[in-house]
Amino acid sequence: MVDLASLNTELKAAKEKWEELKLGKAKKEAETFPFPVWAMLATQQPPTAKAFDVYEIPVKLIINSKEGQMSVEVPSPELPAQLQSKIAEAVLATWKKQLNKKAAPWGIAATFEWVASNFAKLLMLDAECLHPYEGCDENDCTMRRYAIGPPAVQAAEEEDDEDSEEEEASEEEDDAEAIAMQERLAALLLEVEHHGGDGRKKLSPEEIEQKKKEAEELGDKFRQLSKKERSEINKTRKERAGQRLAKTGSKSRKFEGEGATSKEDKKKKNKENVKKRFGLA
Repeated sequence: MVDLASLNTELKAAKEKWEELKLGKAKKEAETFPFPVWAMLATQQPPTAKAFDVYEIPVKLIINSKEGQMSVEVPSPELPAQLQSKIAEAVLATWKKQLNKKAAPWGIAATFEWVASNFAKLLMLDAECLHPYEGCDENDCTMRRYAIGPPAVQAAEEEDDEDSEEEEASEEEDDAEAIAMQERLAALLLEVEHHGGDGRKKLSPEEIEQKKKEAEELGDKFRQLSKKERSEINKTRKERAGQRLAKTGSKSRKFEGEGATSKEDKKKKNKENVKKRFGLA
């Protein structure tokens, strides 16, 4: 059973030590009141961890019930979920070791102090989330730095999805351009073949020659832009750049709020632009 008096004494002492410490408990109307009881501290980056691009690790110590069930959370948007889980497991294991000490039976302050002294070690618990690179220190001297982000494979898959969308949009625009060129070519040939025969103004010899010339040039251009040849000329971004290195850090998300352009809107706009280009609008 939880000794609330000793727990409150430790929480009060921790609050006096760290003004930024946040304390909380269940609402009075809750059946389990006052549980869960919790303390959360965003431990700031110590000088020994200056090489890491993470400036704080928020740790939440939770006593969930009167039986003393404990848990730990690491609510940080900067840290990948899998790393949060590993940090929480390590902190919980340490917290349990700090219990039942005579001076502080709940080990609240001792656990937060352990997090501060092991800041860098906690960030390195999952090697897949650790991304080294050449950076600079506060004196602009070159040094080895570490970004923390999702695993490289996951980041590469996210970028591949973006590449696929770009390539698909490019292919759709090329197809629309080819169709528009075919339509324009057919219209020109029809004008030359049936000039004056459908009630429209008869073309002059000069106009007929101009239409034929335009049709020939358009036909040549269409043949040059066959899909196979276009694919050789307009290689994808990945093919042009060679083998791409996976990006690290938080994934970038596309804007999907009010005013965002949908895929269908882009297709429609591409087709309209192509038709205008070839005089079919």
